[in-house]
Amino acid sequence: MLGNRVFSLLCAAGIAVNGIGLFTGVMMIDGALYALIAKNMVVNANYEFLTLHGFDWLDKPHFPFWCTALIYKLLVISDFAYKLPAFIFWLIGALYTFLLARRLHSRHAARIAVLIYLSVLHLLLCNSAVNAEPYLTGMIVAAIYHFYRTYRGDAFVQLVLGALWAAMAVMTKGIFVLIIIGSGFIVWWLIRREWRQFINYRWYLAIVLLLIFILPELYCLYRQFDARPTAEVFGQTNVSGIRFFFWDSQFGRFFNSGPIKGHGDPFFYLHTTLWAFLPWSLLLPAAVYFSFGRKRKLAIGHPLLWGSILITFLLFSASQFQLPHYLNAIFPLMSIWIGQLLAGMDRLPRMGVMHRVQWYSGLLVIILLCLLVFFFHSDGWWLLVAFIAIVGGSALIYTRRISAHNTFLASYAVGLLIGIFYGGYVYPGLLGYQSGDRMGRFINATIGVERHGECIYVLDQEIENFMLGFRCNMPLQAIRSGERWKTIADGSLLAVSTERLEEIPDYYDVESIASFAGYRVSRLTSAFFYYQSRDAQLGKFYLVRLKKR
Repeated sequence: MLGNRVFSLLCAAGIAVNGIGLFTGVMMIDGALYALIAKNMVVNANYEFLTLHGFDWLDKPHFPFWCTALIYKLLVISDFAYKLPAFIFWLIGALYTFLLARRLHSRHAARIAVLIYLSVLHLLLCNSAVNAEPYLTGMIVAAIYHFYRTYRGDAFVQLVLGALWAAMAVMTKGIFVLIIIGSGFIVWWLIRREWRQFINYRWYLAIVLLLIFILPELYCLYRQFDARPTAEVFGQTNVSGIRFFFWDSQFGRFFNSGPIKGHGDPFFYLHTTLWAFLPWSLLLPAAVYFSFGRKRKLAIGHPLLWGSILITFLLFSASQFQLPHYLNAIFPLMSIWIGQLLAGMDRLPRMGVMHRVQWYSGLLVIILLCLLVFFFHSDGWWLLVAFIAIVGGSALIYTRRISAHNTFLASYAVGLLIGIFYGGYVYPGLLGYQSGDRMGRFINATIGVERHGECIYVLDQEIENFMLGFRCNMPLQAIRSGERWKTIADGSLLAVSTERLEEIPDYYDVESIASFAGYRVSRLTSAFFYYQSRDAQLGKFYLVRLKKR
């Protein structure tokens, strides 16, 4: 059993490791893009329109941008202010993971579940490279908790809160999140043959409340797109923002029929789960076995949990547009599932097998971390190798005896060491290779004051522009057509990568002001990660002055 003091200390350690990301910079692509769009809201004093480089932007709903813009107004536009609201929602997810696990199982299982939540690899990653997922992770488990309370016949306010959290999730990612929230209940009712739940007025009232709560999103989409047929997105005009919200952004990606396309792999989320849910992923087969196996000695799992996990997993696997962070939404439910497994592990057969799998996999991860620290070779790498070896080795020695308690502690220690390795070492090291960030700082220090009120031109679809736009105090203006080049004033500034220098028309002379080496750090390769071959992978991002001939 985890006592109050031990649980509090472990929670504090987990929150502290996740909180490292608050004090590091914003990373492209998604983080820089979202931070820039929220900045545009504040700078333009327009909280209805989403804009990027002077043009309308249509992809994600408004809610995360509203939250970020609010913190920008309360504090200041900064990396910390961008990450803070996402971290708060992630903390809310931890709270609701505990509350739901306690309702479904026990206080002991709930404590283990929340500690698993604090140490899951991909949740740790997303608290550094912040996107919409930390918001969504907290909202979905909160909605499920309040709807579970509604199902149990609690006060009407539970239904209202469930609909409110569900609406916030919809205004963060789209209507597909309702499948994650509702599928577990449907599976549970089917198993229990509770047919009356399908005609229970409360659930239809929840839908009505949800539609009311998302009216701000629908209003903004209508104002920006449906009421402005000349607004251009995806190279088209007469685009309906409301249609995009309800169909193209969700079902369009699923069927690969919308403006944003991908290439699906039915096994993508299977192998993604193996690394994204570390250090707990190797316990998932045991959870499945003891949930459905004929010889199980203890009922593990709840249909509300595994029903939602299964349906979501199958739908995501069938989708043609797949990204690893989509799984984050079900990690609180998986944490509760594994938490119950570990809470009752001492009474399960083959307990020794589960312990050895976790212990030896933890040892392998610690060795791998030490090697990766050396290969990345950032400043002070040998200190981190010593820290990981001493702390990780001590934790494994302490937990070598077979017990559920030791299995949990060994895995938790490994999870936090992974978080320290990435959030405190790799992630800050990568930020120095963001050429747009360095260019923005250069402009602020040397050019921005002299050319106040002017803009910097950029080429459309250049990913370095996102970080440049967030960091730079001067506004960016994208060049989307050949006609736009002719309107650019003599002596204007342009940010451009090496690969796209040839797109500058011949009637301009190009004067180089500065150049910055960089790399698309959100897509790591082994050649870039290894310090001795890194420089060969770098590209150049130029700040130039355009002079008409």
